[in-house]
Amino acid sequence: MISIANGLRISATNLDALRSGAIVGAFSKTFLAIDRSFALYPDLQVENSDLVTVELWAECKSCEGIDNTFDLLKLSQLTALPIEELESIFQQRASIFLLVLRVYKLPNPIQVQQKSIGNFVPLPETITIFEKISILDDEQFQQIQDQSKDLELLIIPNQSPDIVLDDDVFLEINPNIMTVEPQEVTDEETQPNNSLSWIKTISTLGDRSIETDTGKTNWKAGTDFENIVRKALEFLGFKADYTHKGGAGGLDLLCLEPYALFGECKAGKKIPNDTAVQLLNLGTLRRGDLFPKAVKLIIGAGKPTPQLEDAAKVHGMAIINAVTLQRLVELKSKYLGSIDLIELRKYFVGGQSNQEIDKYIEKVTNEMKLRSHIVNLVKRCLETFNSSNVDLNALSGAYHFSNPPQNLSKEELKEILIELSSPLVGYLGRVEEDGKKCDRFYYLRDLPI
Repeated sequence: MISIANGLRISATNLDALRSGAIVGAFSKTFLAIDRSFALYPDLQVENSDLVTVELWAECKSCEGIDNTFDLLKLSQLTALPIEELESIFQQRASIFLLVLRVYKLPNPIQVQQKSIGNFVPLPETITIFEKISILDDEQFQQIQDQSKDLELLIIPNQSPDIVLDDDVFLEINPNIMTVEPQEVTDEETQPNNSLSWIKTISTLGDRSIETDTGKTNWKAGTDFENIVRKALEFLGFKADYTHKGGAGGLDLLCLEPYALFGECKAGKKIPNDTAVQLLNLGTLRRGDLFPKAVKLIIGAGKPTPQLEDAAKVHGMAIINAVTLQRLVELKSKYLGSIDLIELRKYFVGGQSNQEIDKYIEKVTNEMKLRSHIVNLVKRCLETFNSSNVDLNALSGAYHFSNPPQNLSKEELKEILIELSSPLVGYLGRVEEDGKKCDRFYYLRDLPI
């Protein structure tokens, strides 16, 4: 079941091509989250009527930032828009976002009030989708998407979504300020992000052994696991040192930033007794200057022996399961700024650390739920007060009646609002008056939980 509360404004020419199944490309003024669902609102003026008919909805399958260096002929082929119209768009905006959309028919067309501005247009009521009626079947969609990839050149790498979000992205959702409902949870198993699919292999590679991988040696299985763990730690924000990497007499893991971390990786069904001794000897030998105060980590899929647990406690070595590491990385992939490595360090305790790391994951998840609640509260207040922004006093009053995840004072709420409206986060915006930021906030984009 999918709920749709707003429509993305789409050029009528672009929309006709999407309806016919000839293309899967479109563009947006603002960044759209992958797998986000919305109606497709045709950008046209209907004579003698204040209503526009909306017949389609879509899922965003890709969102890439582009600027005027992108070949306009190729962009015209991707979106069916005339080059003249594209030139006009880039005269008004330095950059836009190129989308790949999976388009579906609404179960019943709806009438939406005409609106001349805004990247998104509110629907008169939320639409619930129980069955997907796709314009293209899976094979046709994949074929056209593959053909389009040949044209996608000069895409800006890793374009930040925060720098182009506009005030006109405000979504006017049906209000119920007394109850802030959580955002829809995406099923990561059924909605994979191919660029992050490696995350799912962390625990499975840890389980590998010569018994479970025909033709694969224990050494190869161990190397695979070591490589994926190193990749996971780098994804979390550690900087790996490859000078003392692996092999006979080498460290499995050595990270130097934001603090020193030494590690041993053990694939297979058990973690041997001598793992702590190996880590102690190799760490002291290779970087004895850093080892005493460094985080010492043993990562494996198997269960450590009692002797290893005792040795780890004595030497301050944290033992974590591959599944726990995978959960940390999954959390980071879902909320890119959520993992604070300096704070995480406190949860690497001597001996079994899985429960401690789980506490950290739960703590961060609760913090993200709180922030999602506040973002949604701001969005609903805008509709309730029929305003483009809302002040701190109103938000503080509304917060206490919104069934909040936890109690907050006005100052605590303000701190989180400022955090969410910073340019590096960009879920909310903060009004500026006379060159100074004031305590009035507006909505930019969802923070799904």
